[in-house]
Amino acid sequence: MDAQIPLSQEQLQRQSLARFRLIATGMLLVMALLFTLTHVIPIQNFWISLLRAGSEAAMVGGLADWFAVTALFRHPLGLPIPHTAVLPKNKDRLAEGIGNFVERHFLEPELLSAKLRSINVAERLSQWLSRPDVSAQLADRIVGAIPHILNSVSDRQIRDFFKRALEDELKEIDLPALMSNILALVRDSDQHHELLDHALVAGRRYLEENRETIFGMVTERSRWWVPSTVDRRIAEALVDGIAELLGDLSHRDRRVRREFDAAFAGLVDKLKHDPDTRGKASDMQKRLFESETVQRYLLSFWEHLRQRLTDPASSQGDTLKQALAEAIRSIARALSKDENIQGRFNRWILAMVRDNIAPWRHEIGLFIREVVDSWETETLTERVELAVGRDLQFIRMNGTIVGGIVGCGLFLLSSLLEF
Repeated sequence: MDAQIPLSQEQLQRQSLARFRLIATGMLLVMALLFTLTHVIPIQNFWISLLRAGSEAAMVGGLADWFAVTALFRHPLGLPIPHTAVLPKNKDRLAEGIGNFVERHFLEPELLSAKLRSINVAERLSQWLSRPDVSAQLADRIVGAIPHILNSVSDRQIRDFFKRALEDELKEIDLPALMSNILALVRDSDQHHELLDHALVAGRRYLEENRETIFGMVTERSRWWVPSTVDRRIAEALVDGIAELLGDLSHRDRRVRREFDAAFAGLVDKLKHDPDTRGKASDMQKRLFESETVQRYLLSFWEHLRQRLTDPASSQGDTLKQALAEAIRSIARALSKDENIQGRFNRWILAMVRDNIAPWRHEIGLFIREVVDSWETETLTERVELAVGRDLQFIRMNGTIVGGIVGCGLFLLSSLLEF
């Protein structure tokens, strides 16, 4: 069995209008049938007369309201009766009226401000964004738009912009202060001693693994008449002495370790306050960013990122969608929990509306007038009828019912007056 395709809003409106139009027309036809039957049946009494009067008045009321409703959108029965087809004949005035109404009653600054103050826009936005289906859909739209944006602009232009933007951001970093903060964190956590311990262990291991190399270097630099056994003893004594020194340095209570600690703290202070040290670090930063290696890395990073973003077969797209959706939900949760942020956001929305929408209300109203005026007459008539036609059919129904009640009431009144 085929899955049922959901109907659009316009299709639902058409179905509803057709159904209620059929009901109103059916009621009118029933009243006409009753009126005819009361004239053709041979029995004539009080109740038949009452039914005839009521059906006659109901038919008149139903026909009058049918004429009135139809006259709004077209000529009844296609006859060019004066003051009918009101909407098609007054399309220009309708367009101007809608535009003026929106301009004066919807976009008035005080009205907009009062409405925005009465609702917590930030809270509503956070609730909407926190929904998994909404965040996933937004992330999908954003990620899906990235390839089109990248492909619509010259790759060289984007690459140069990306390179300049990243360079500017990197150059704005205060490298000496950053290095000082990082080293301060390392010192405060005592990790600088850990690093030194690892370096000392690595140094001793290197000496042990390269004893023969050191022996060869000593032999090359020794006199020809010195026996090789003596050179070996000298090399081994040198290696053992250095290894012993490195091992002694591993004890943190030694004076050298205290001096190392003081020197490390001095470096942290110089990177933060000493102009000469900061200047050297800044020069190093400048040379680093201007080097060809860094420039090639920035370009290769962009190429890799662009390939991941534009390749439809890449799994990076799904990963990015999931990460972006989670980021949207995180922002929504943070917004819903922080009343201070909500207040600032609501004030920003209010200021944005007052500063950027309200001053343009005349242009917005003019735009609405132009859009409505540009519609074809049939299009305008159809759209208005779909919007309000269902309710207008109730006017026809009510006219039939009220007409019947009034007809019956008048008949009863006239009967009483005859007694």
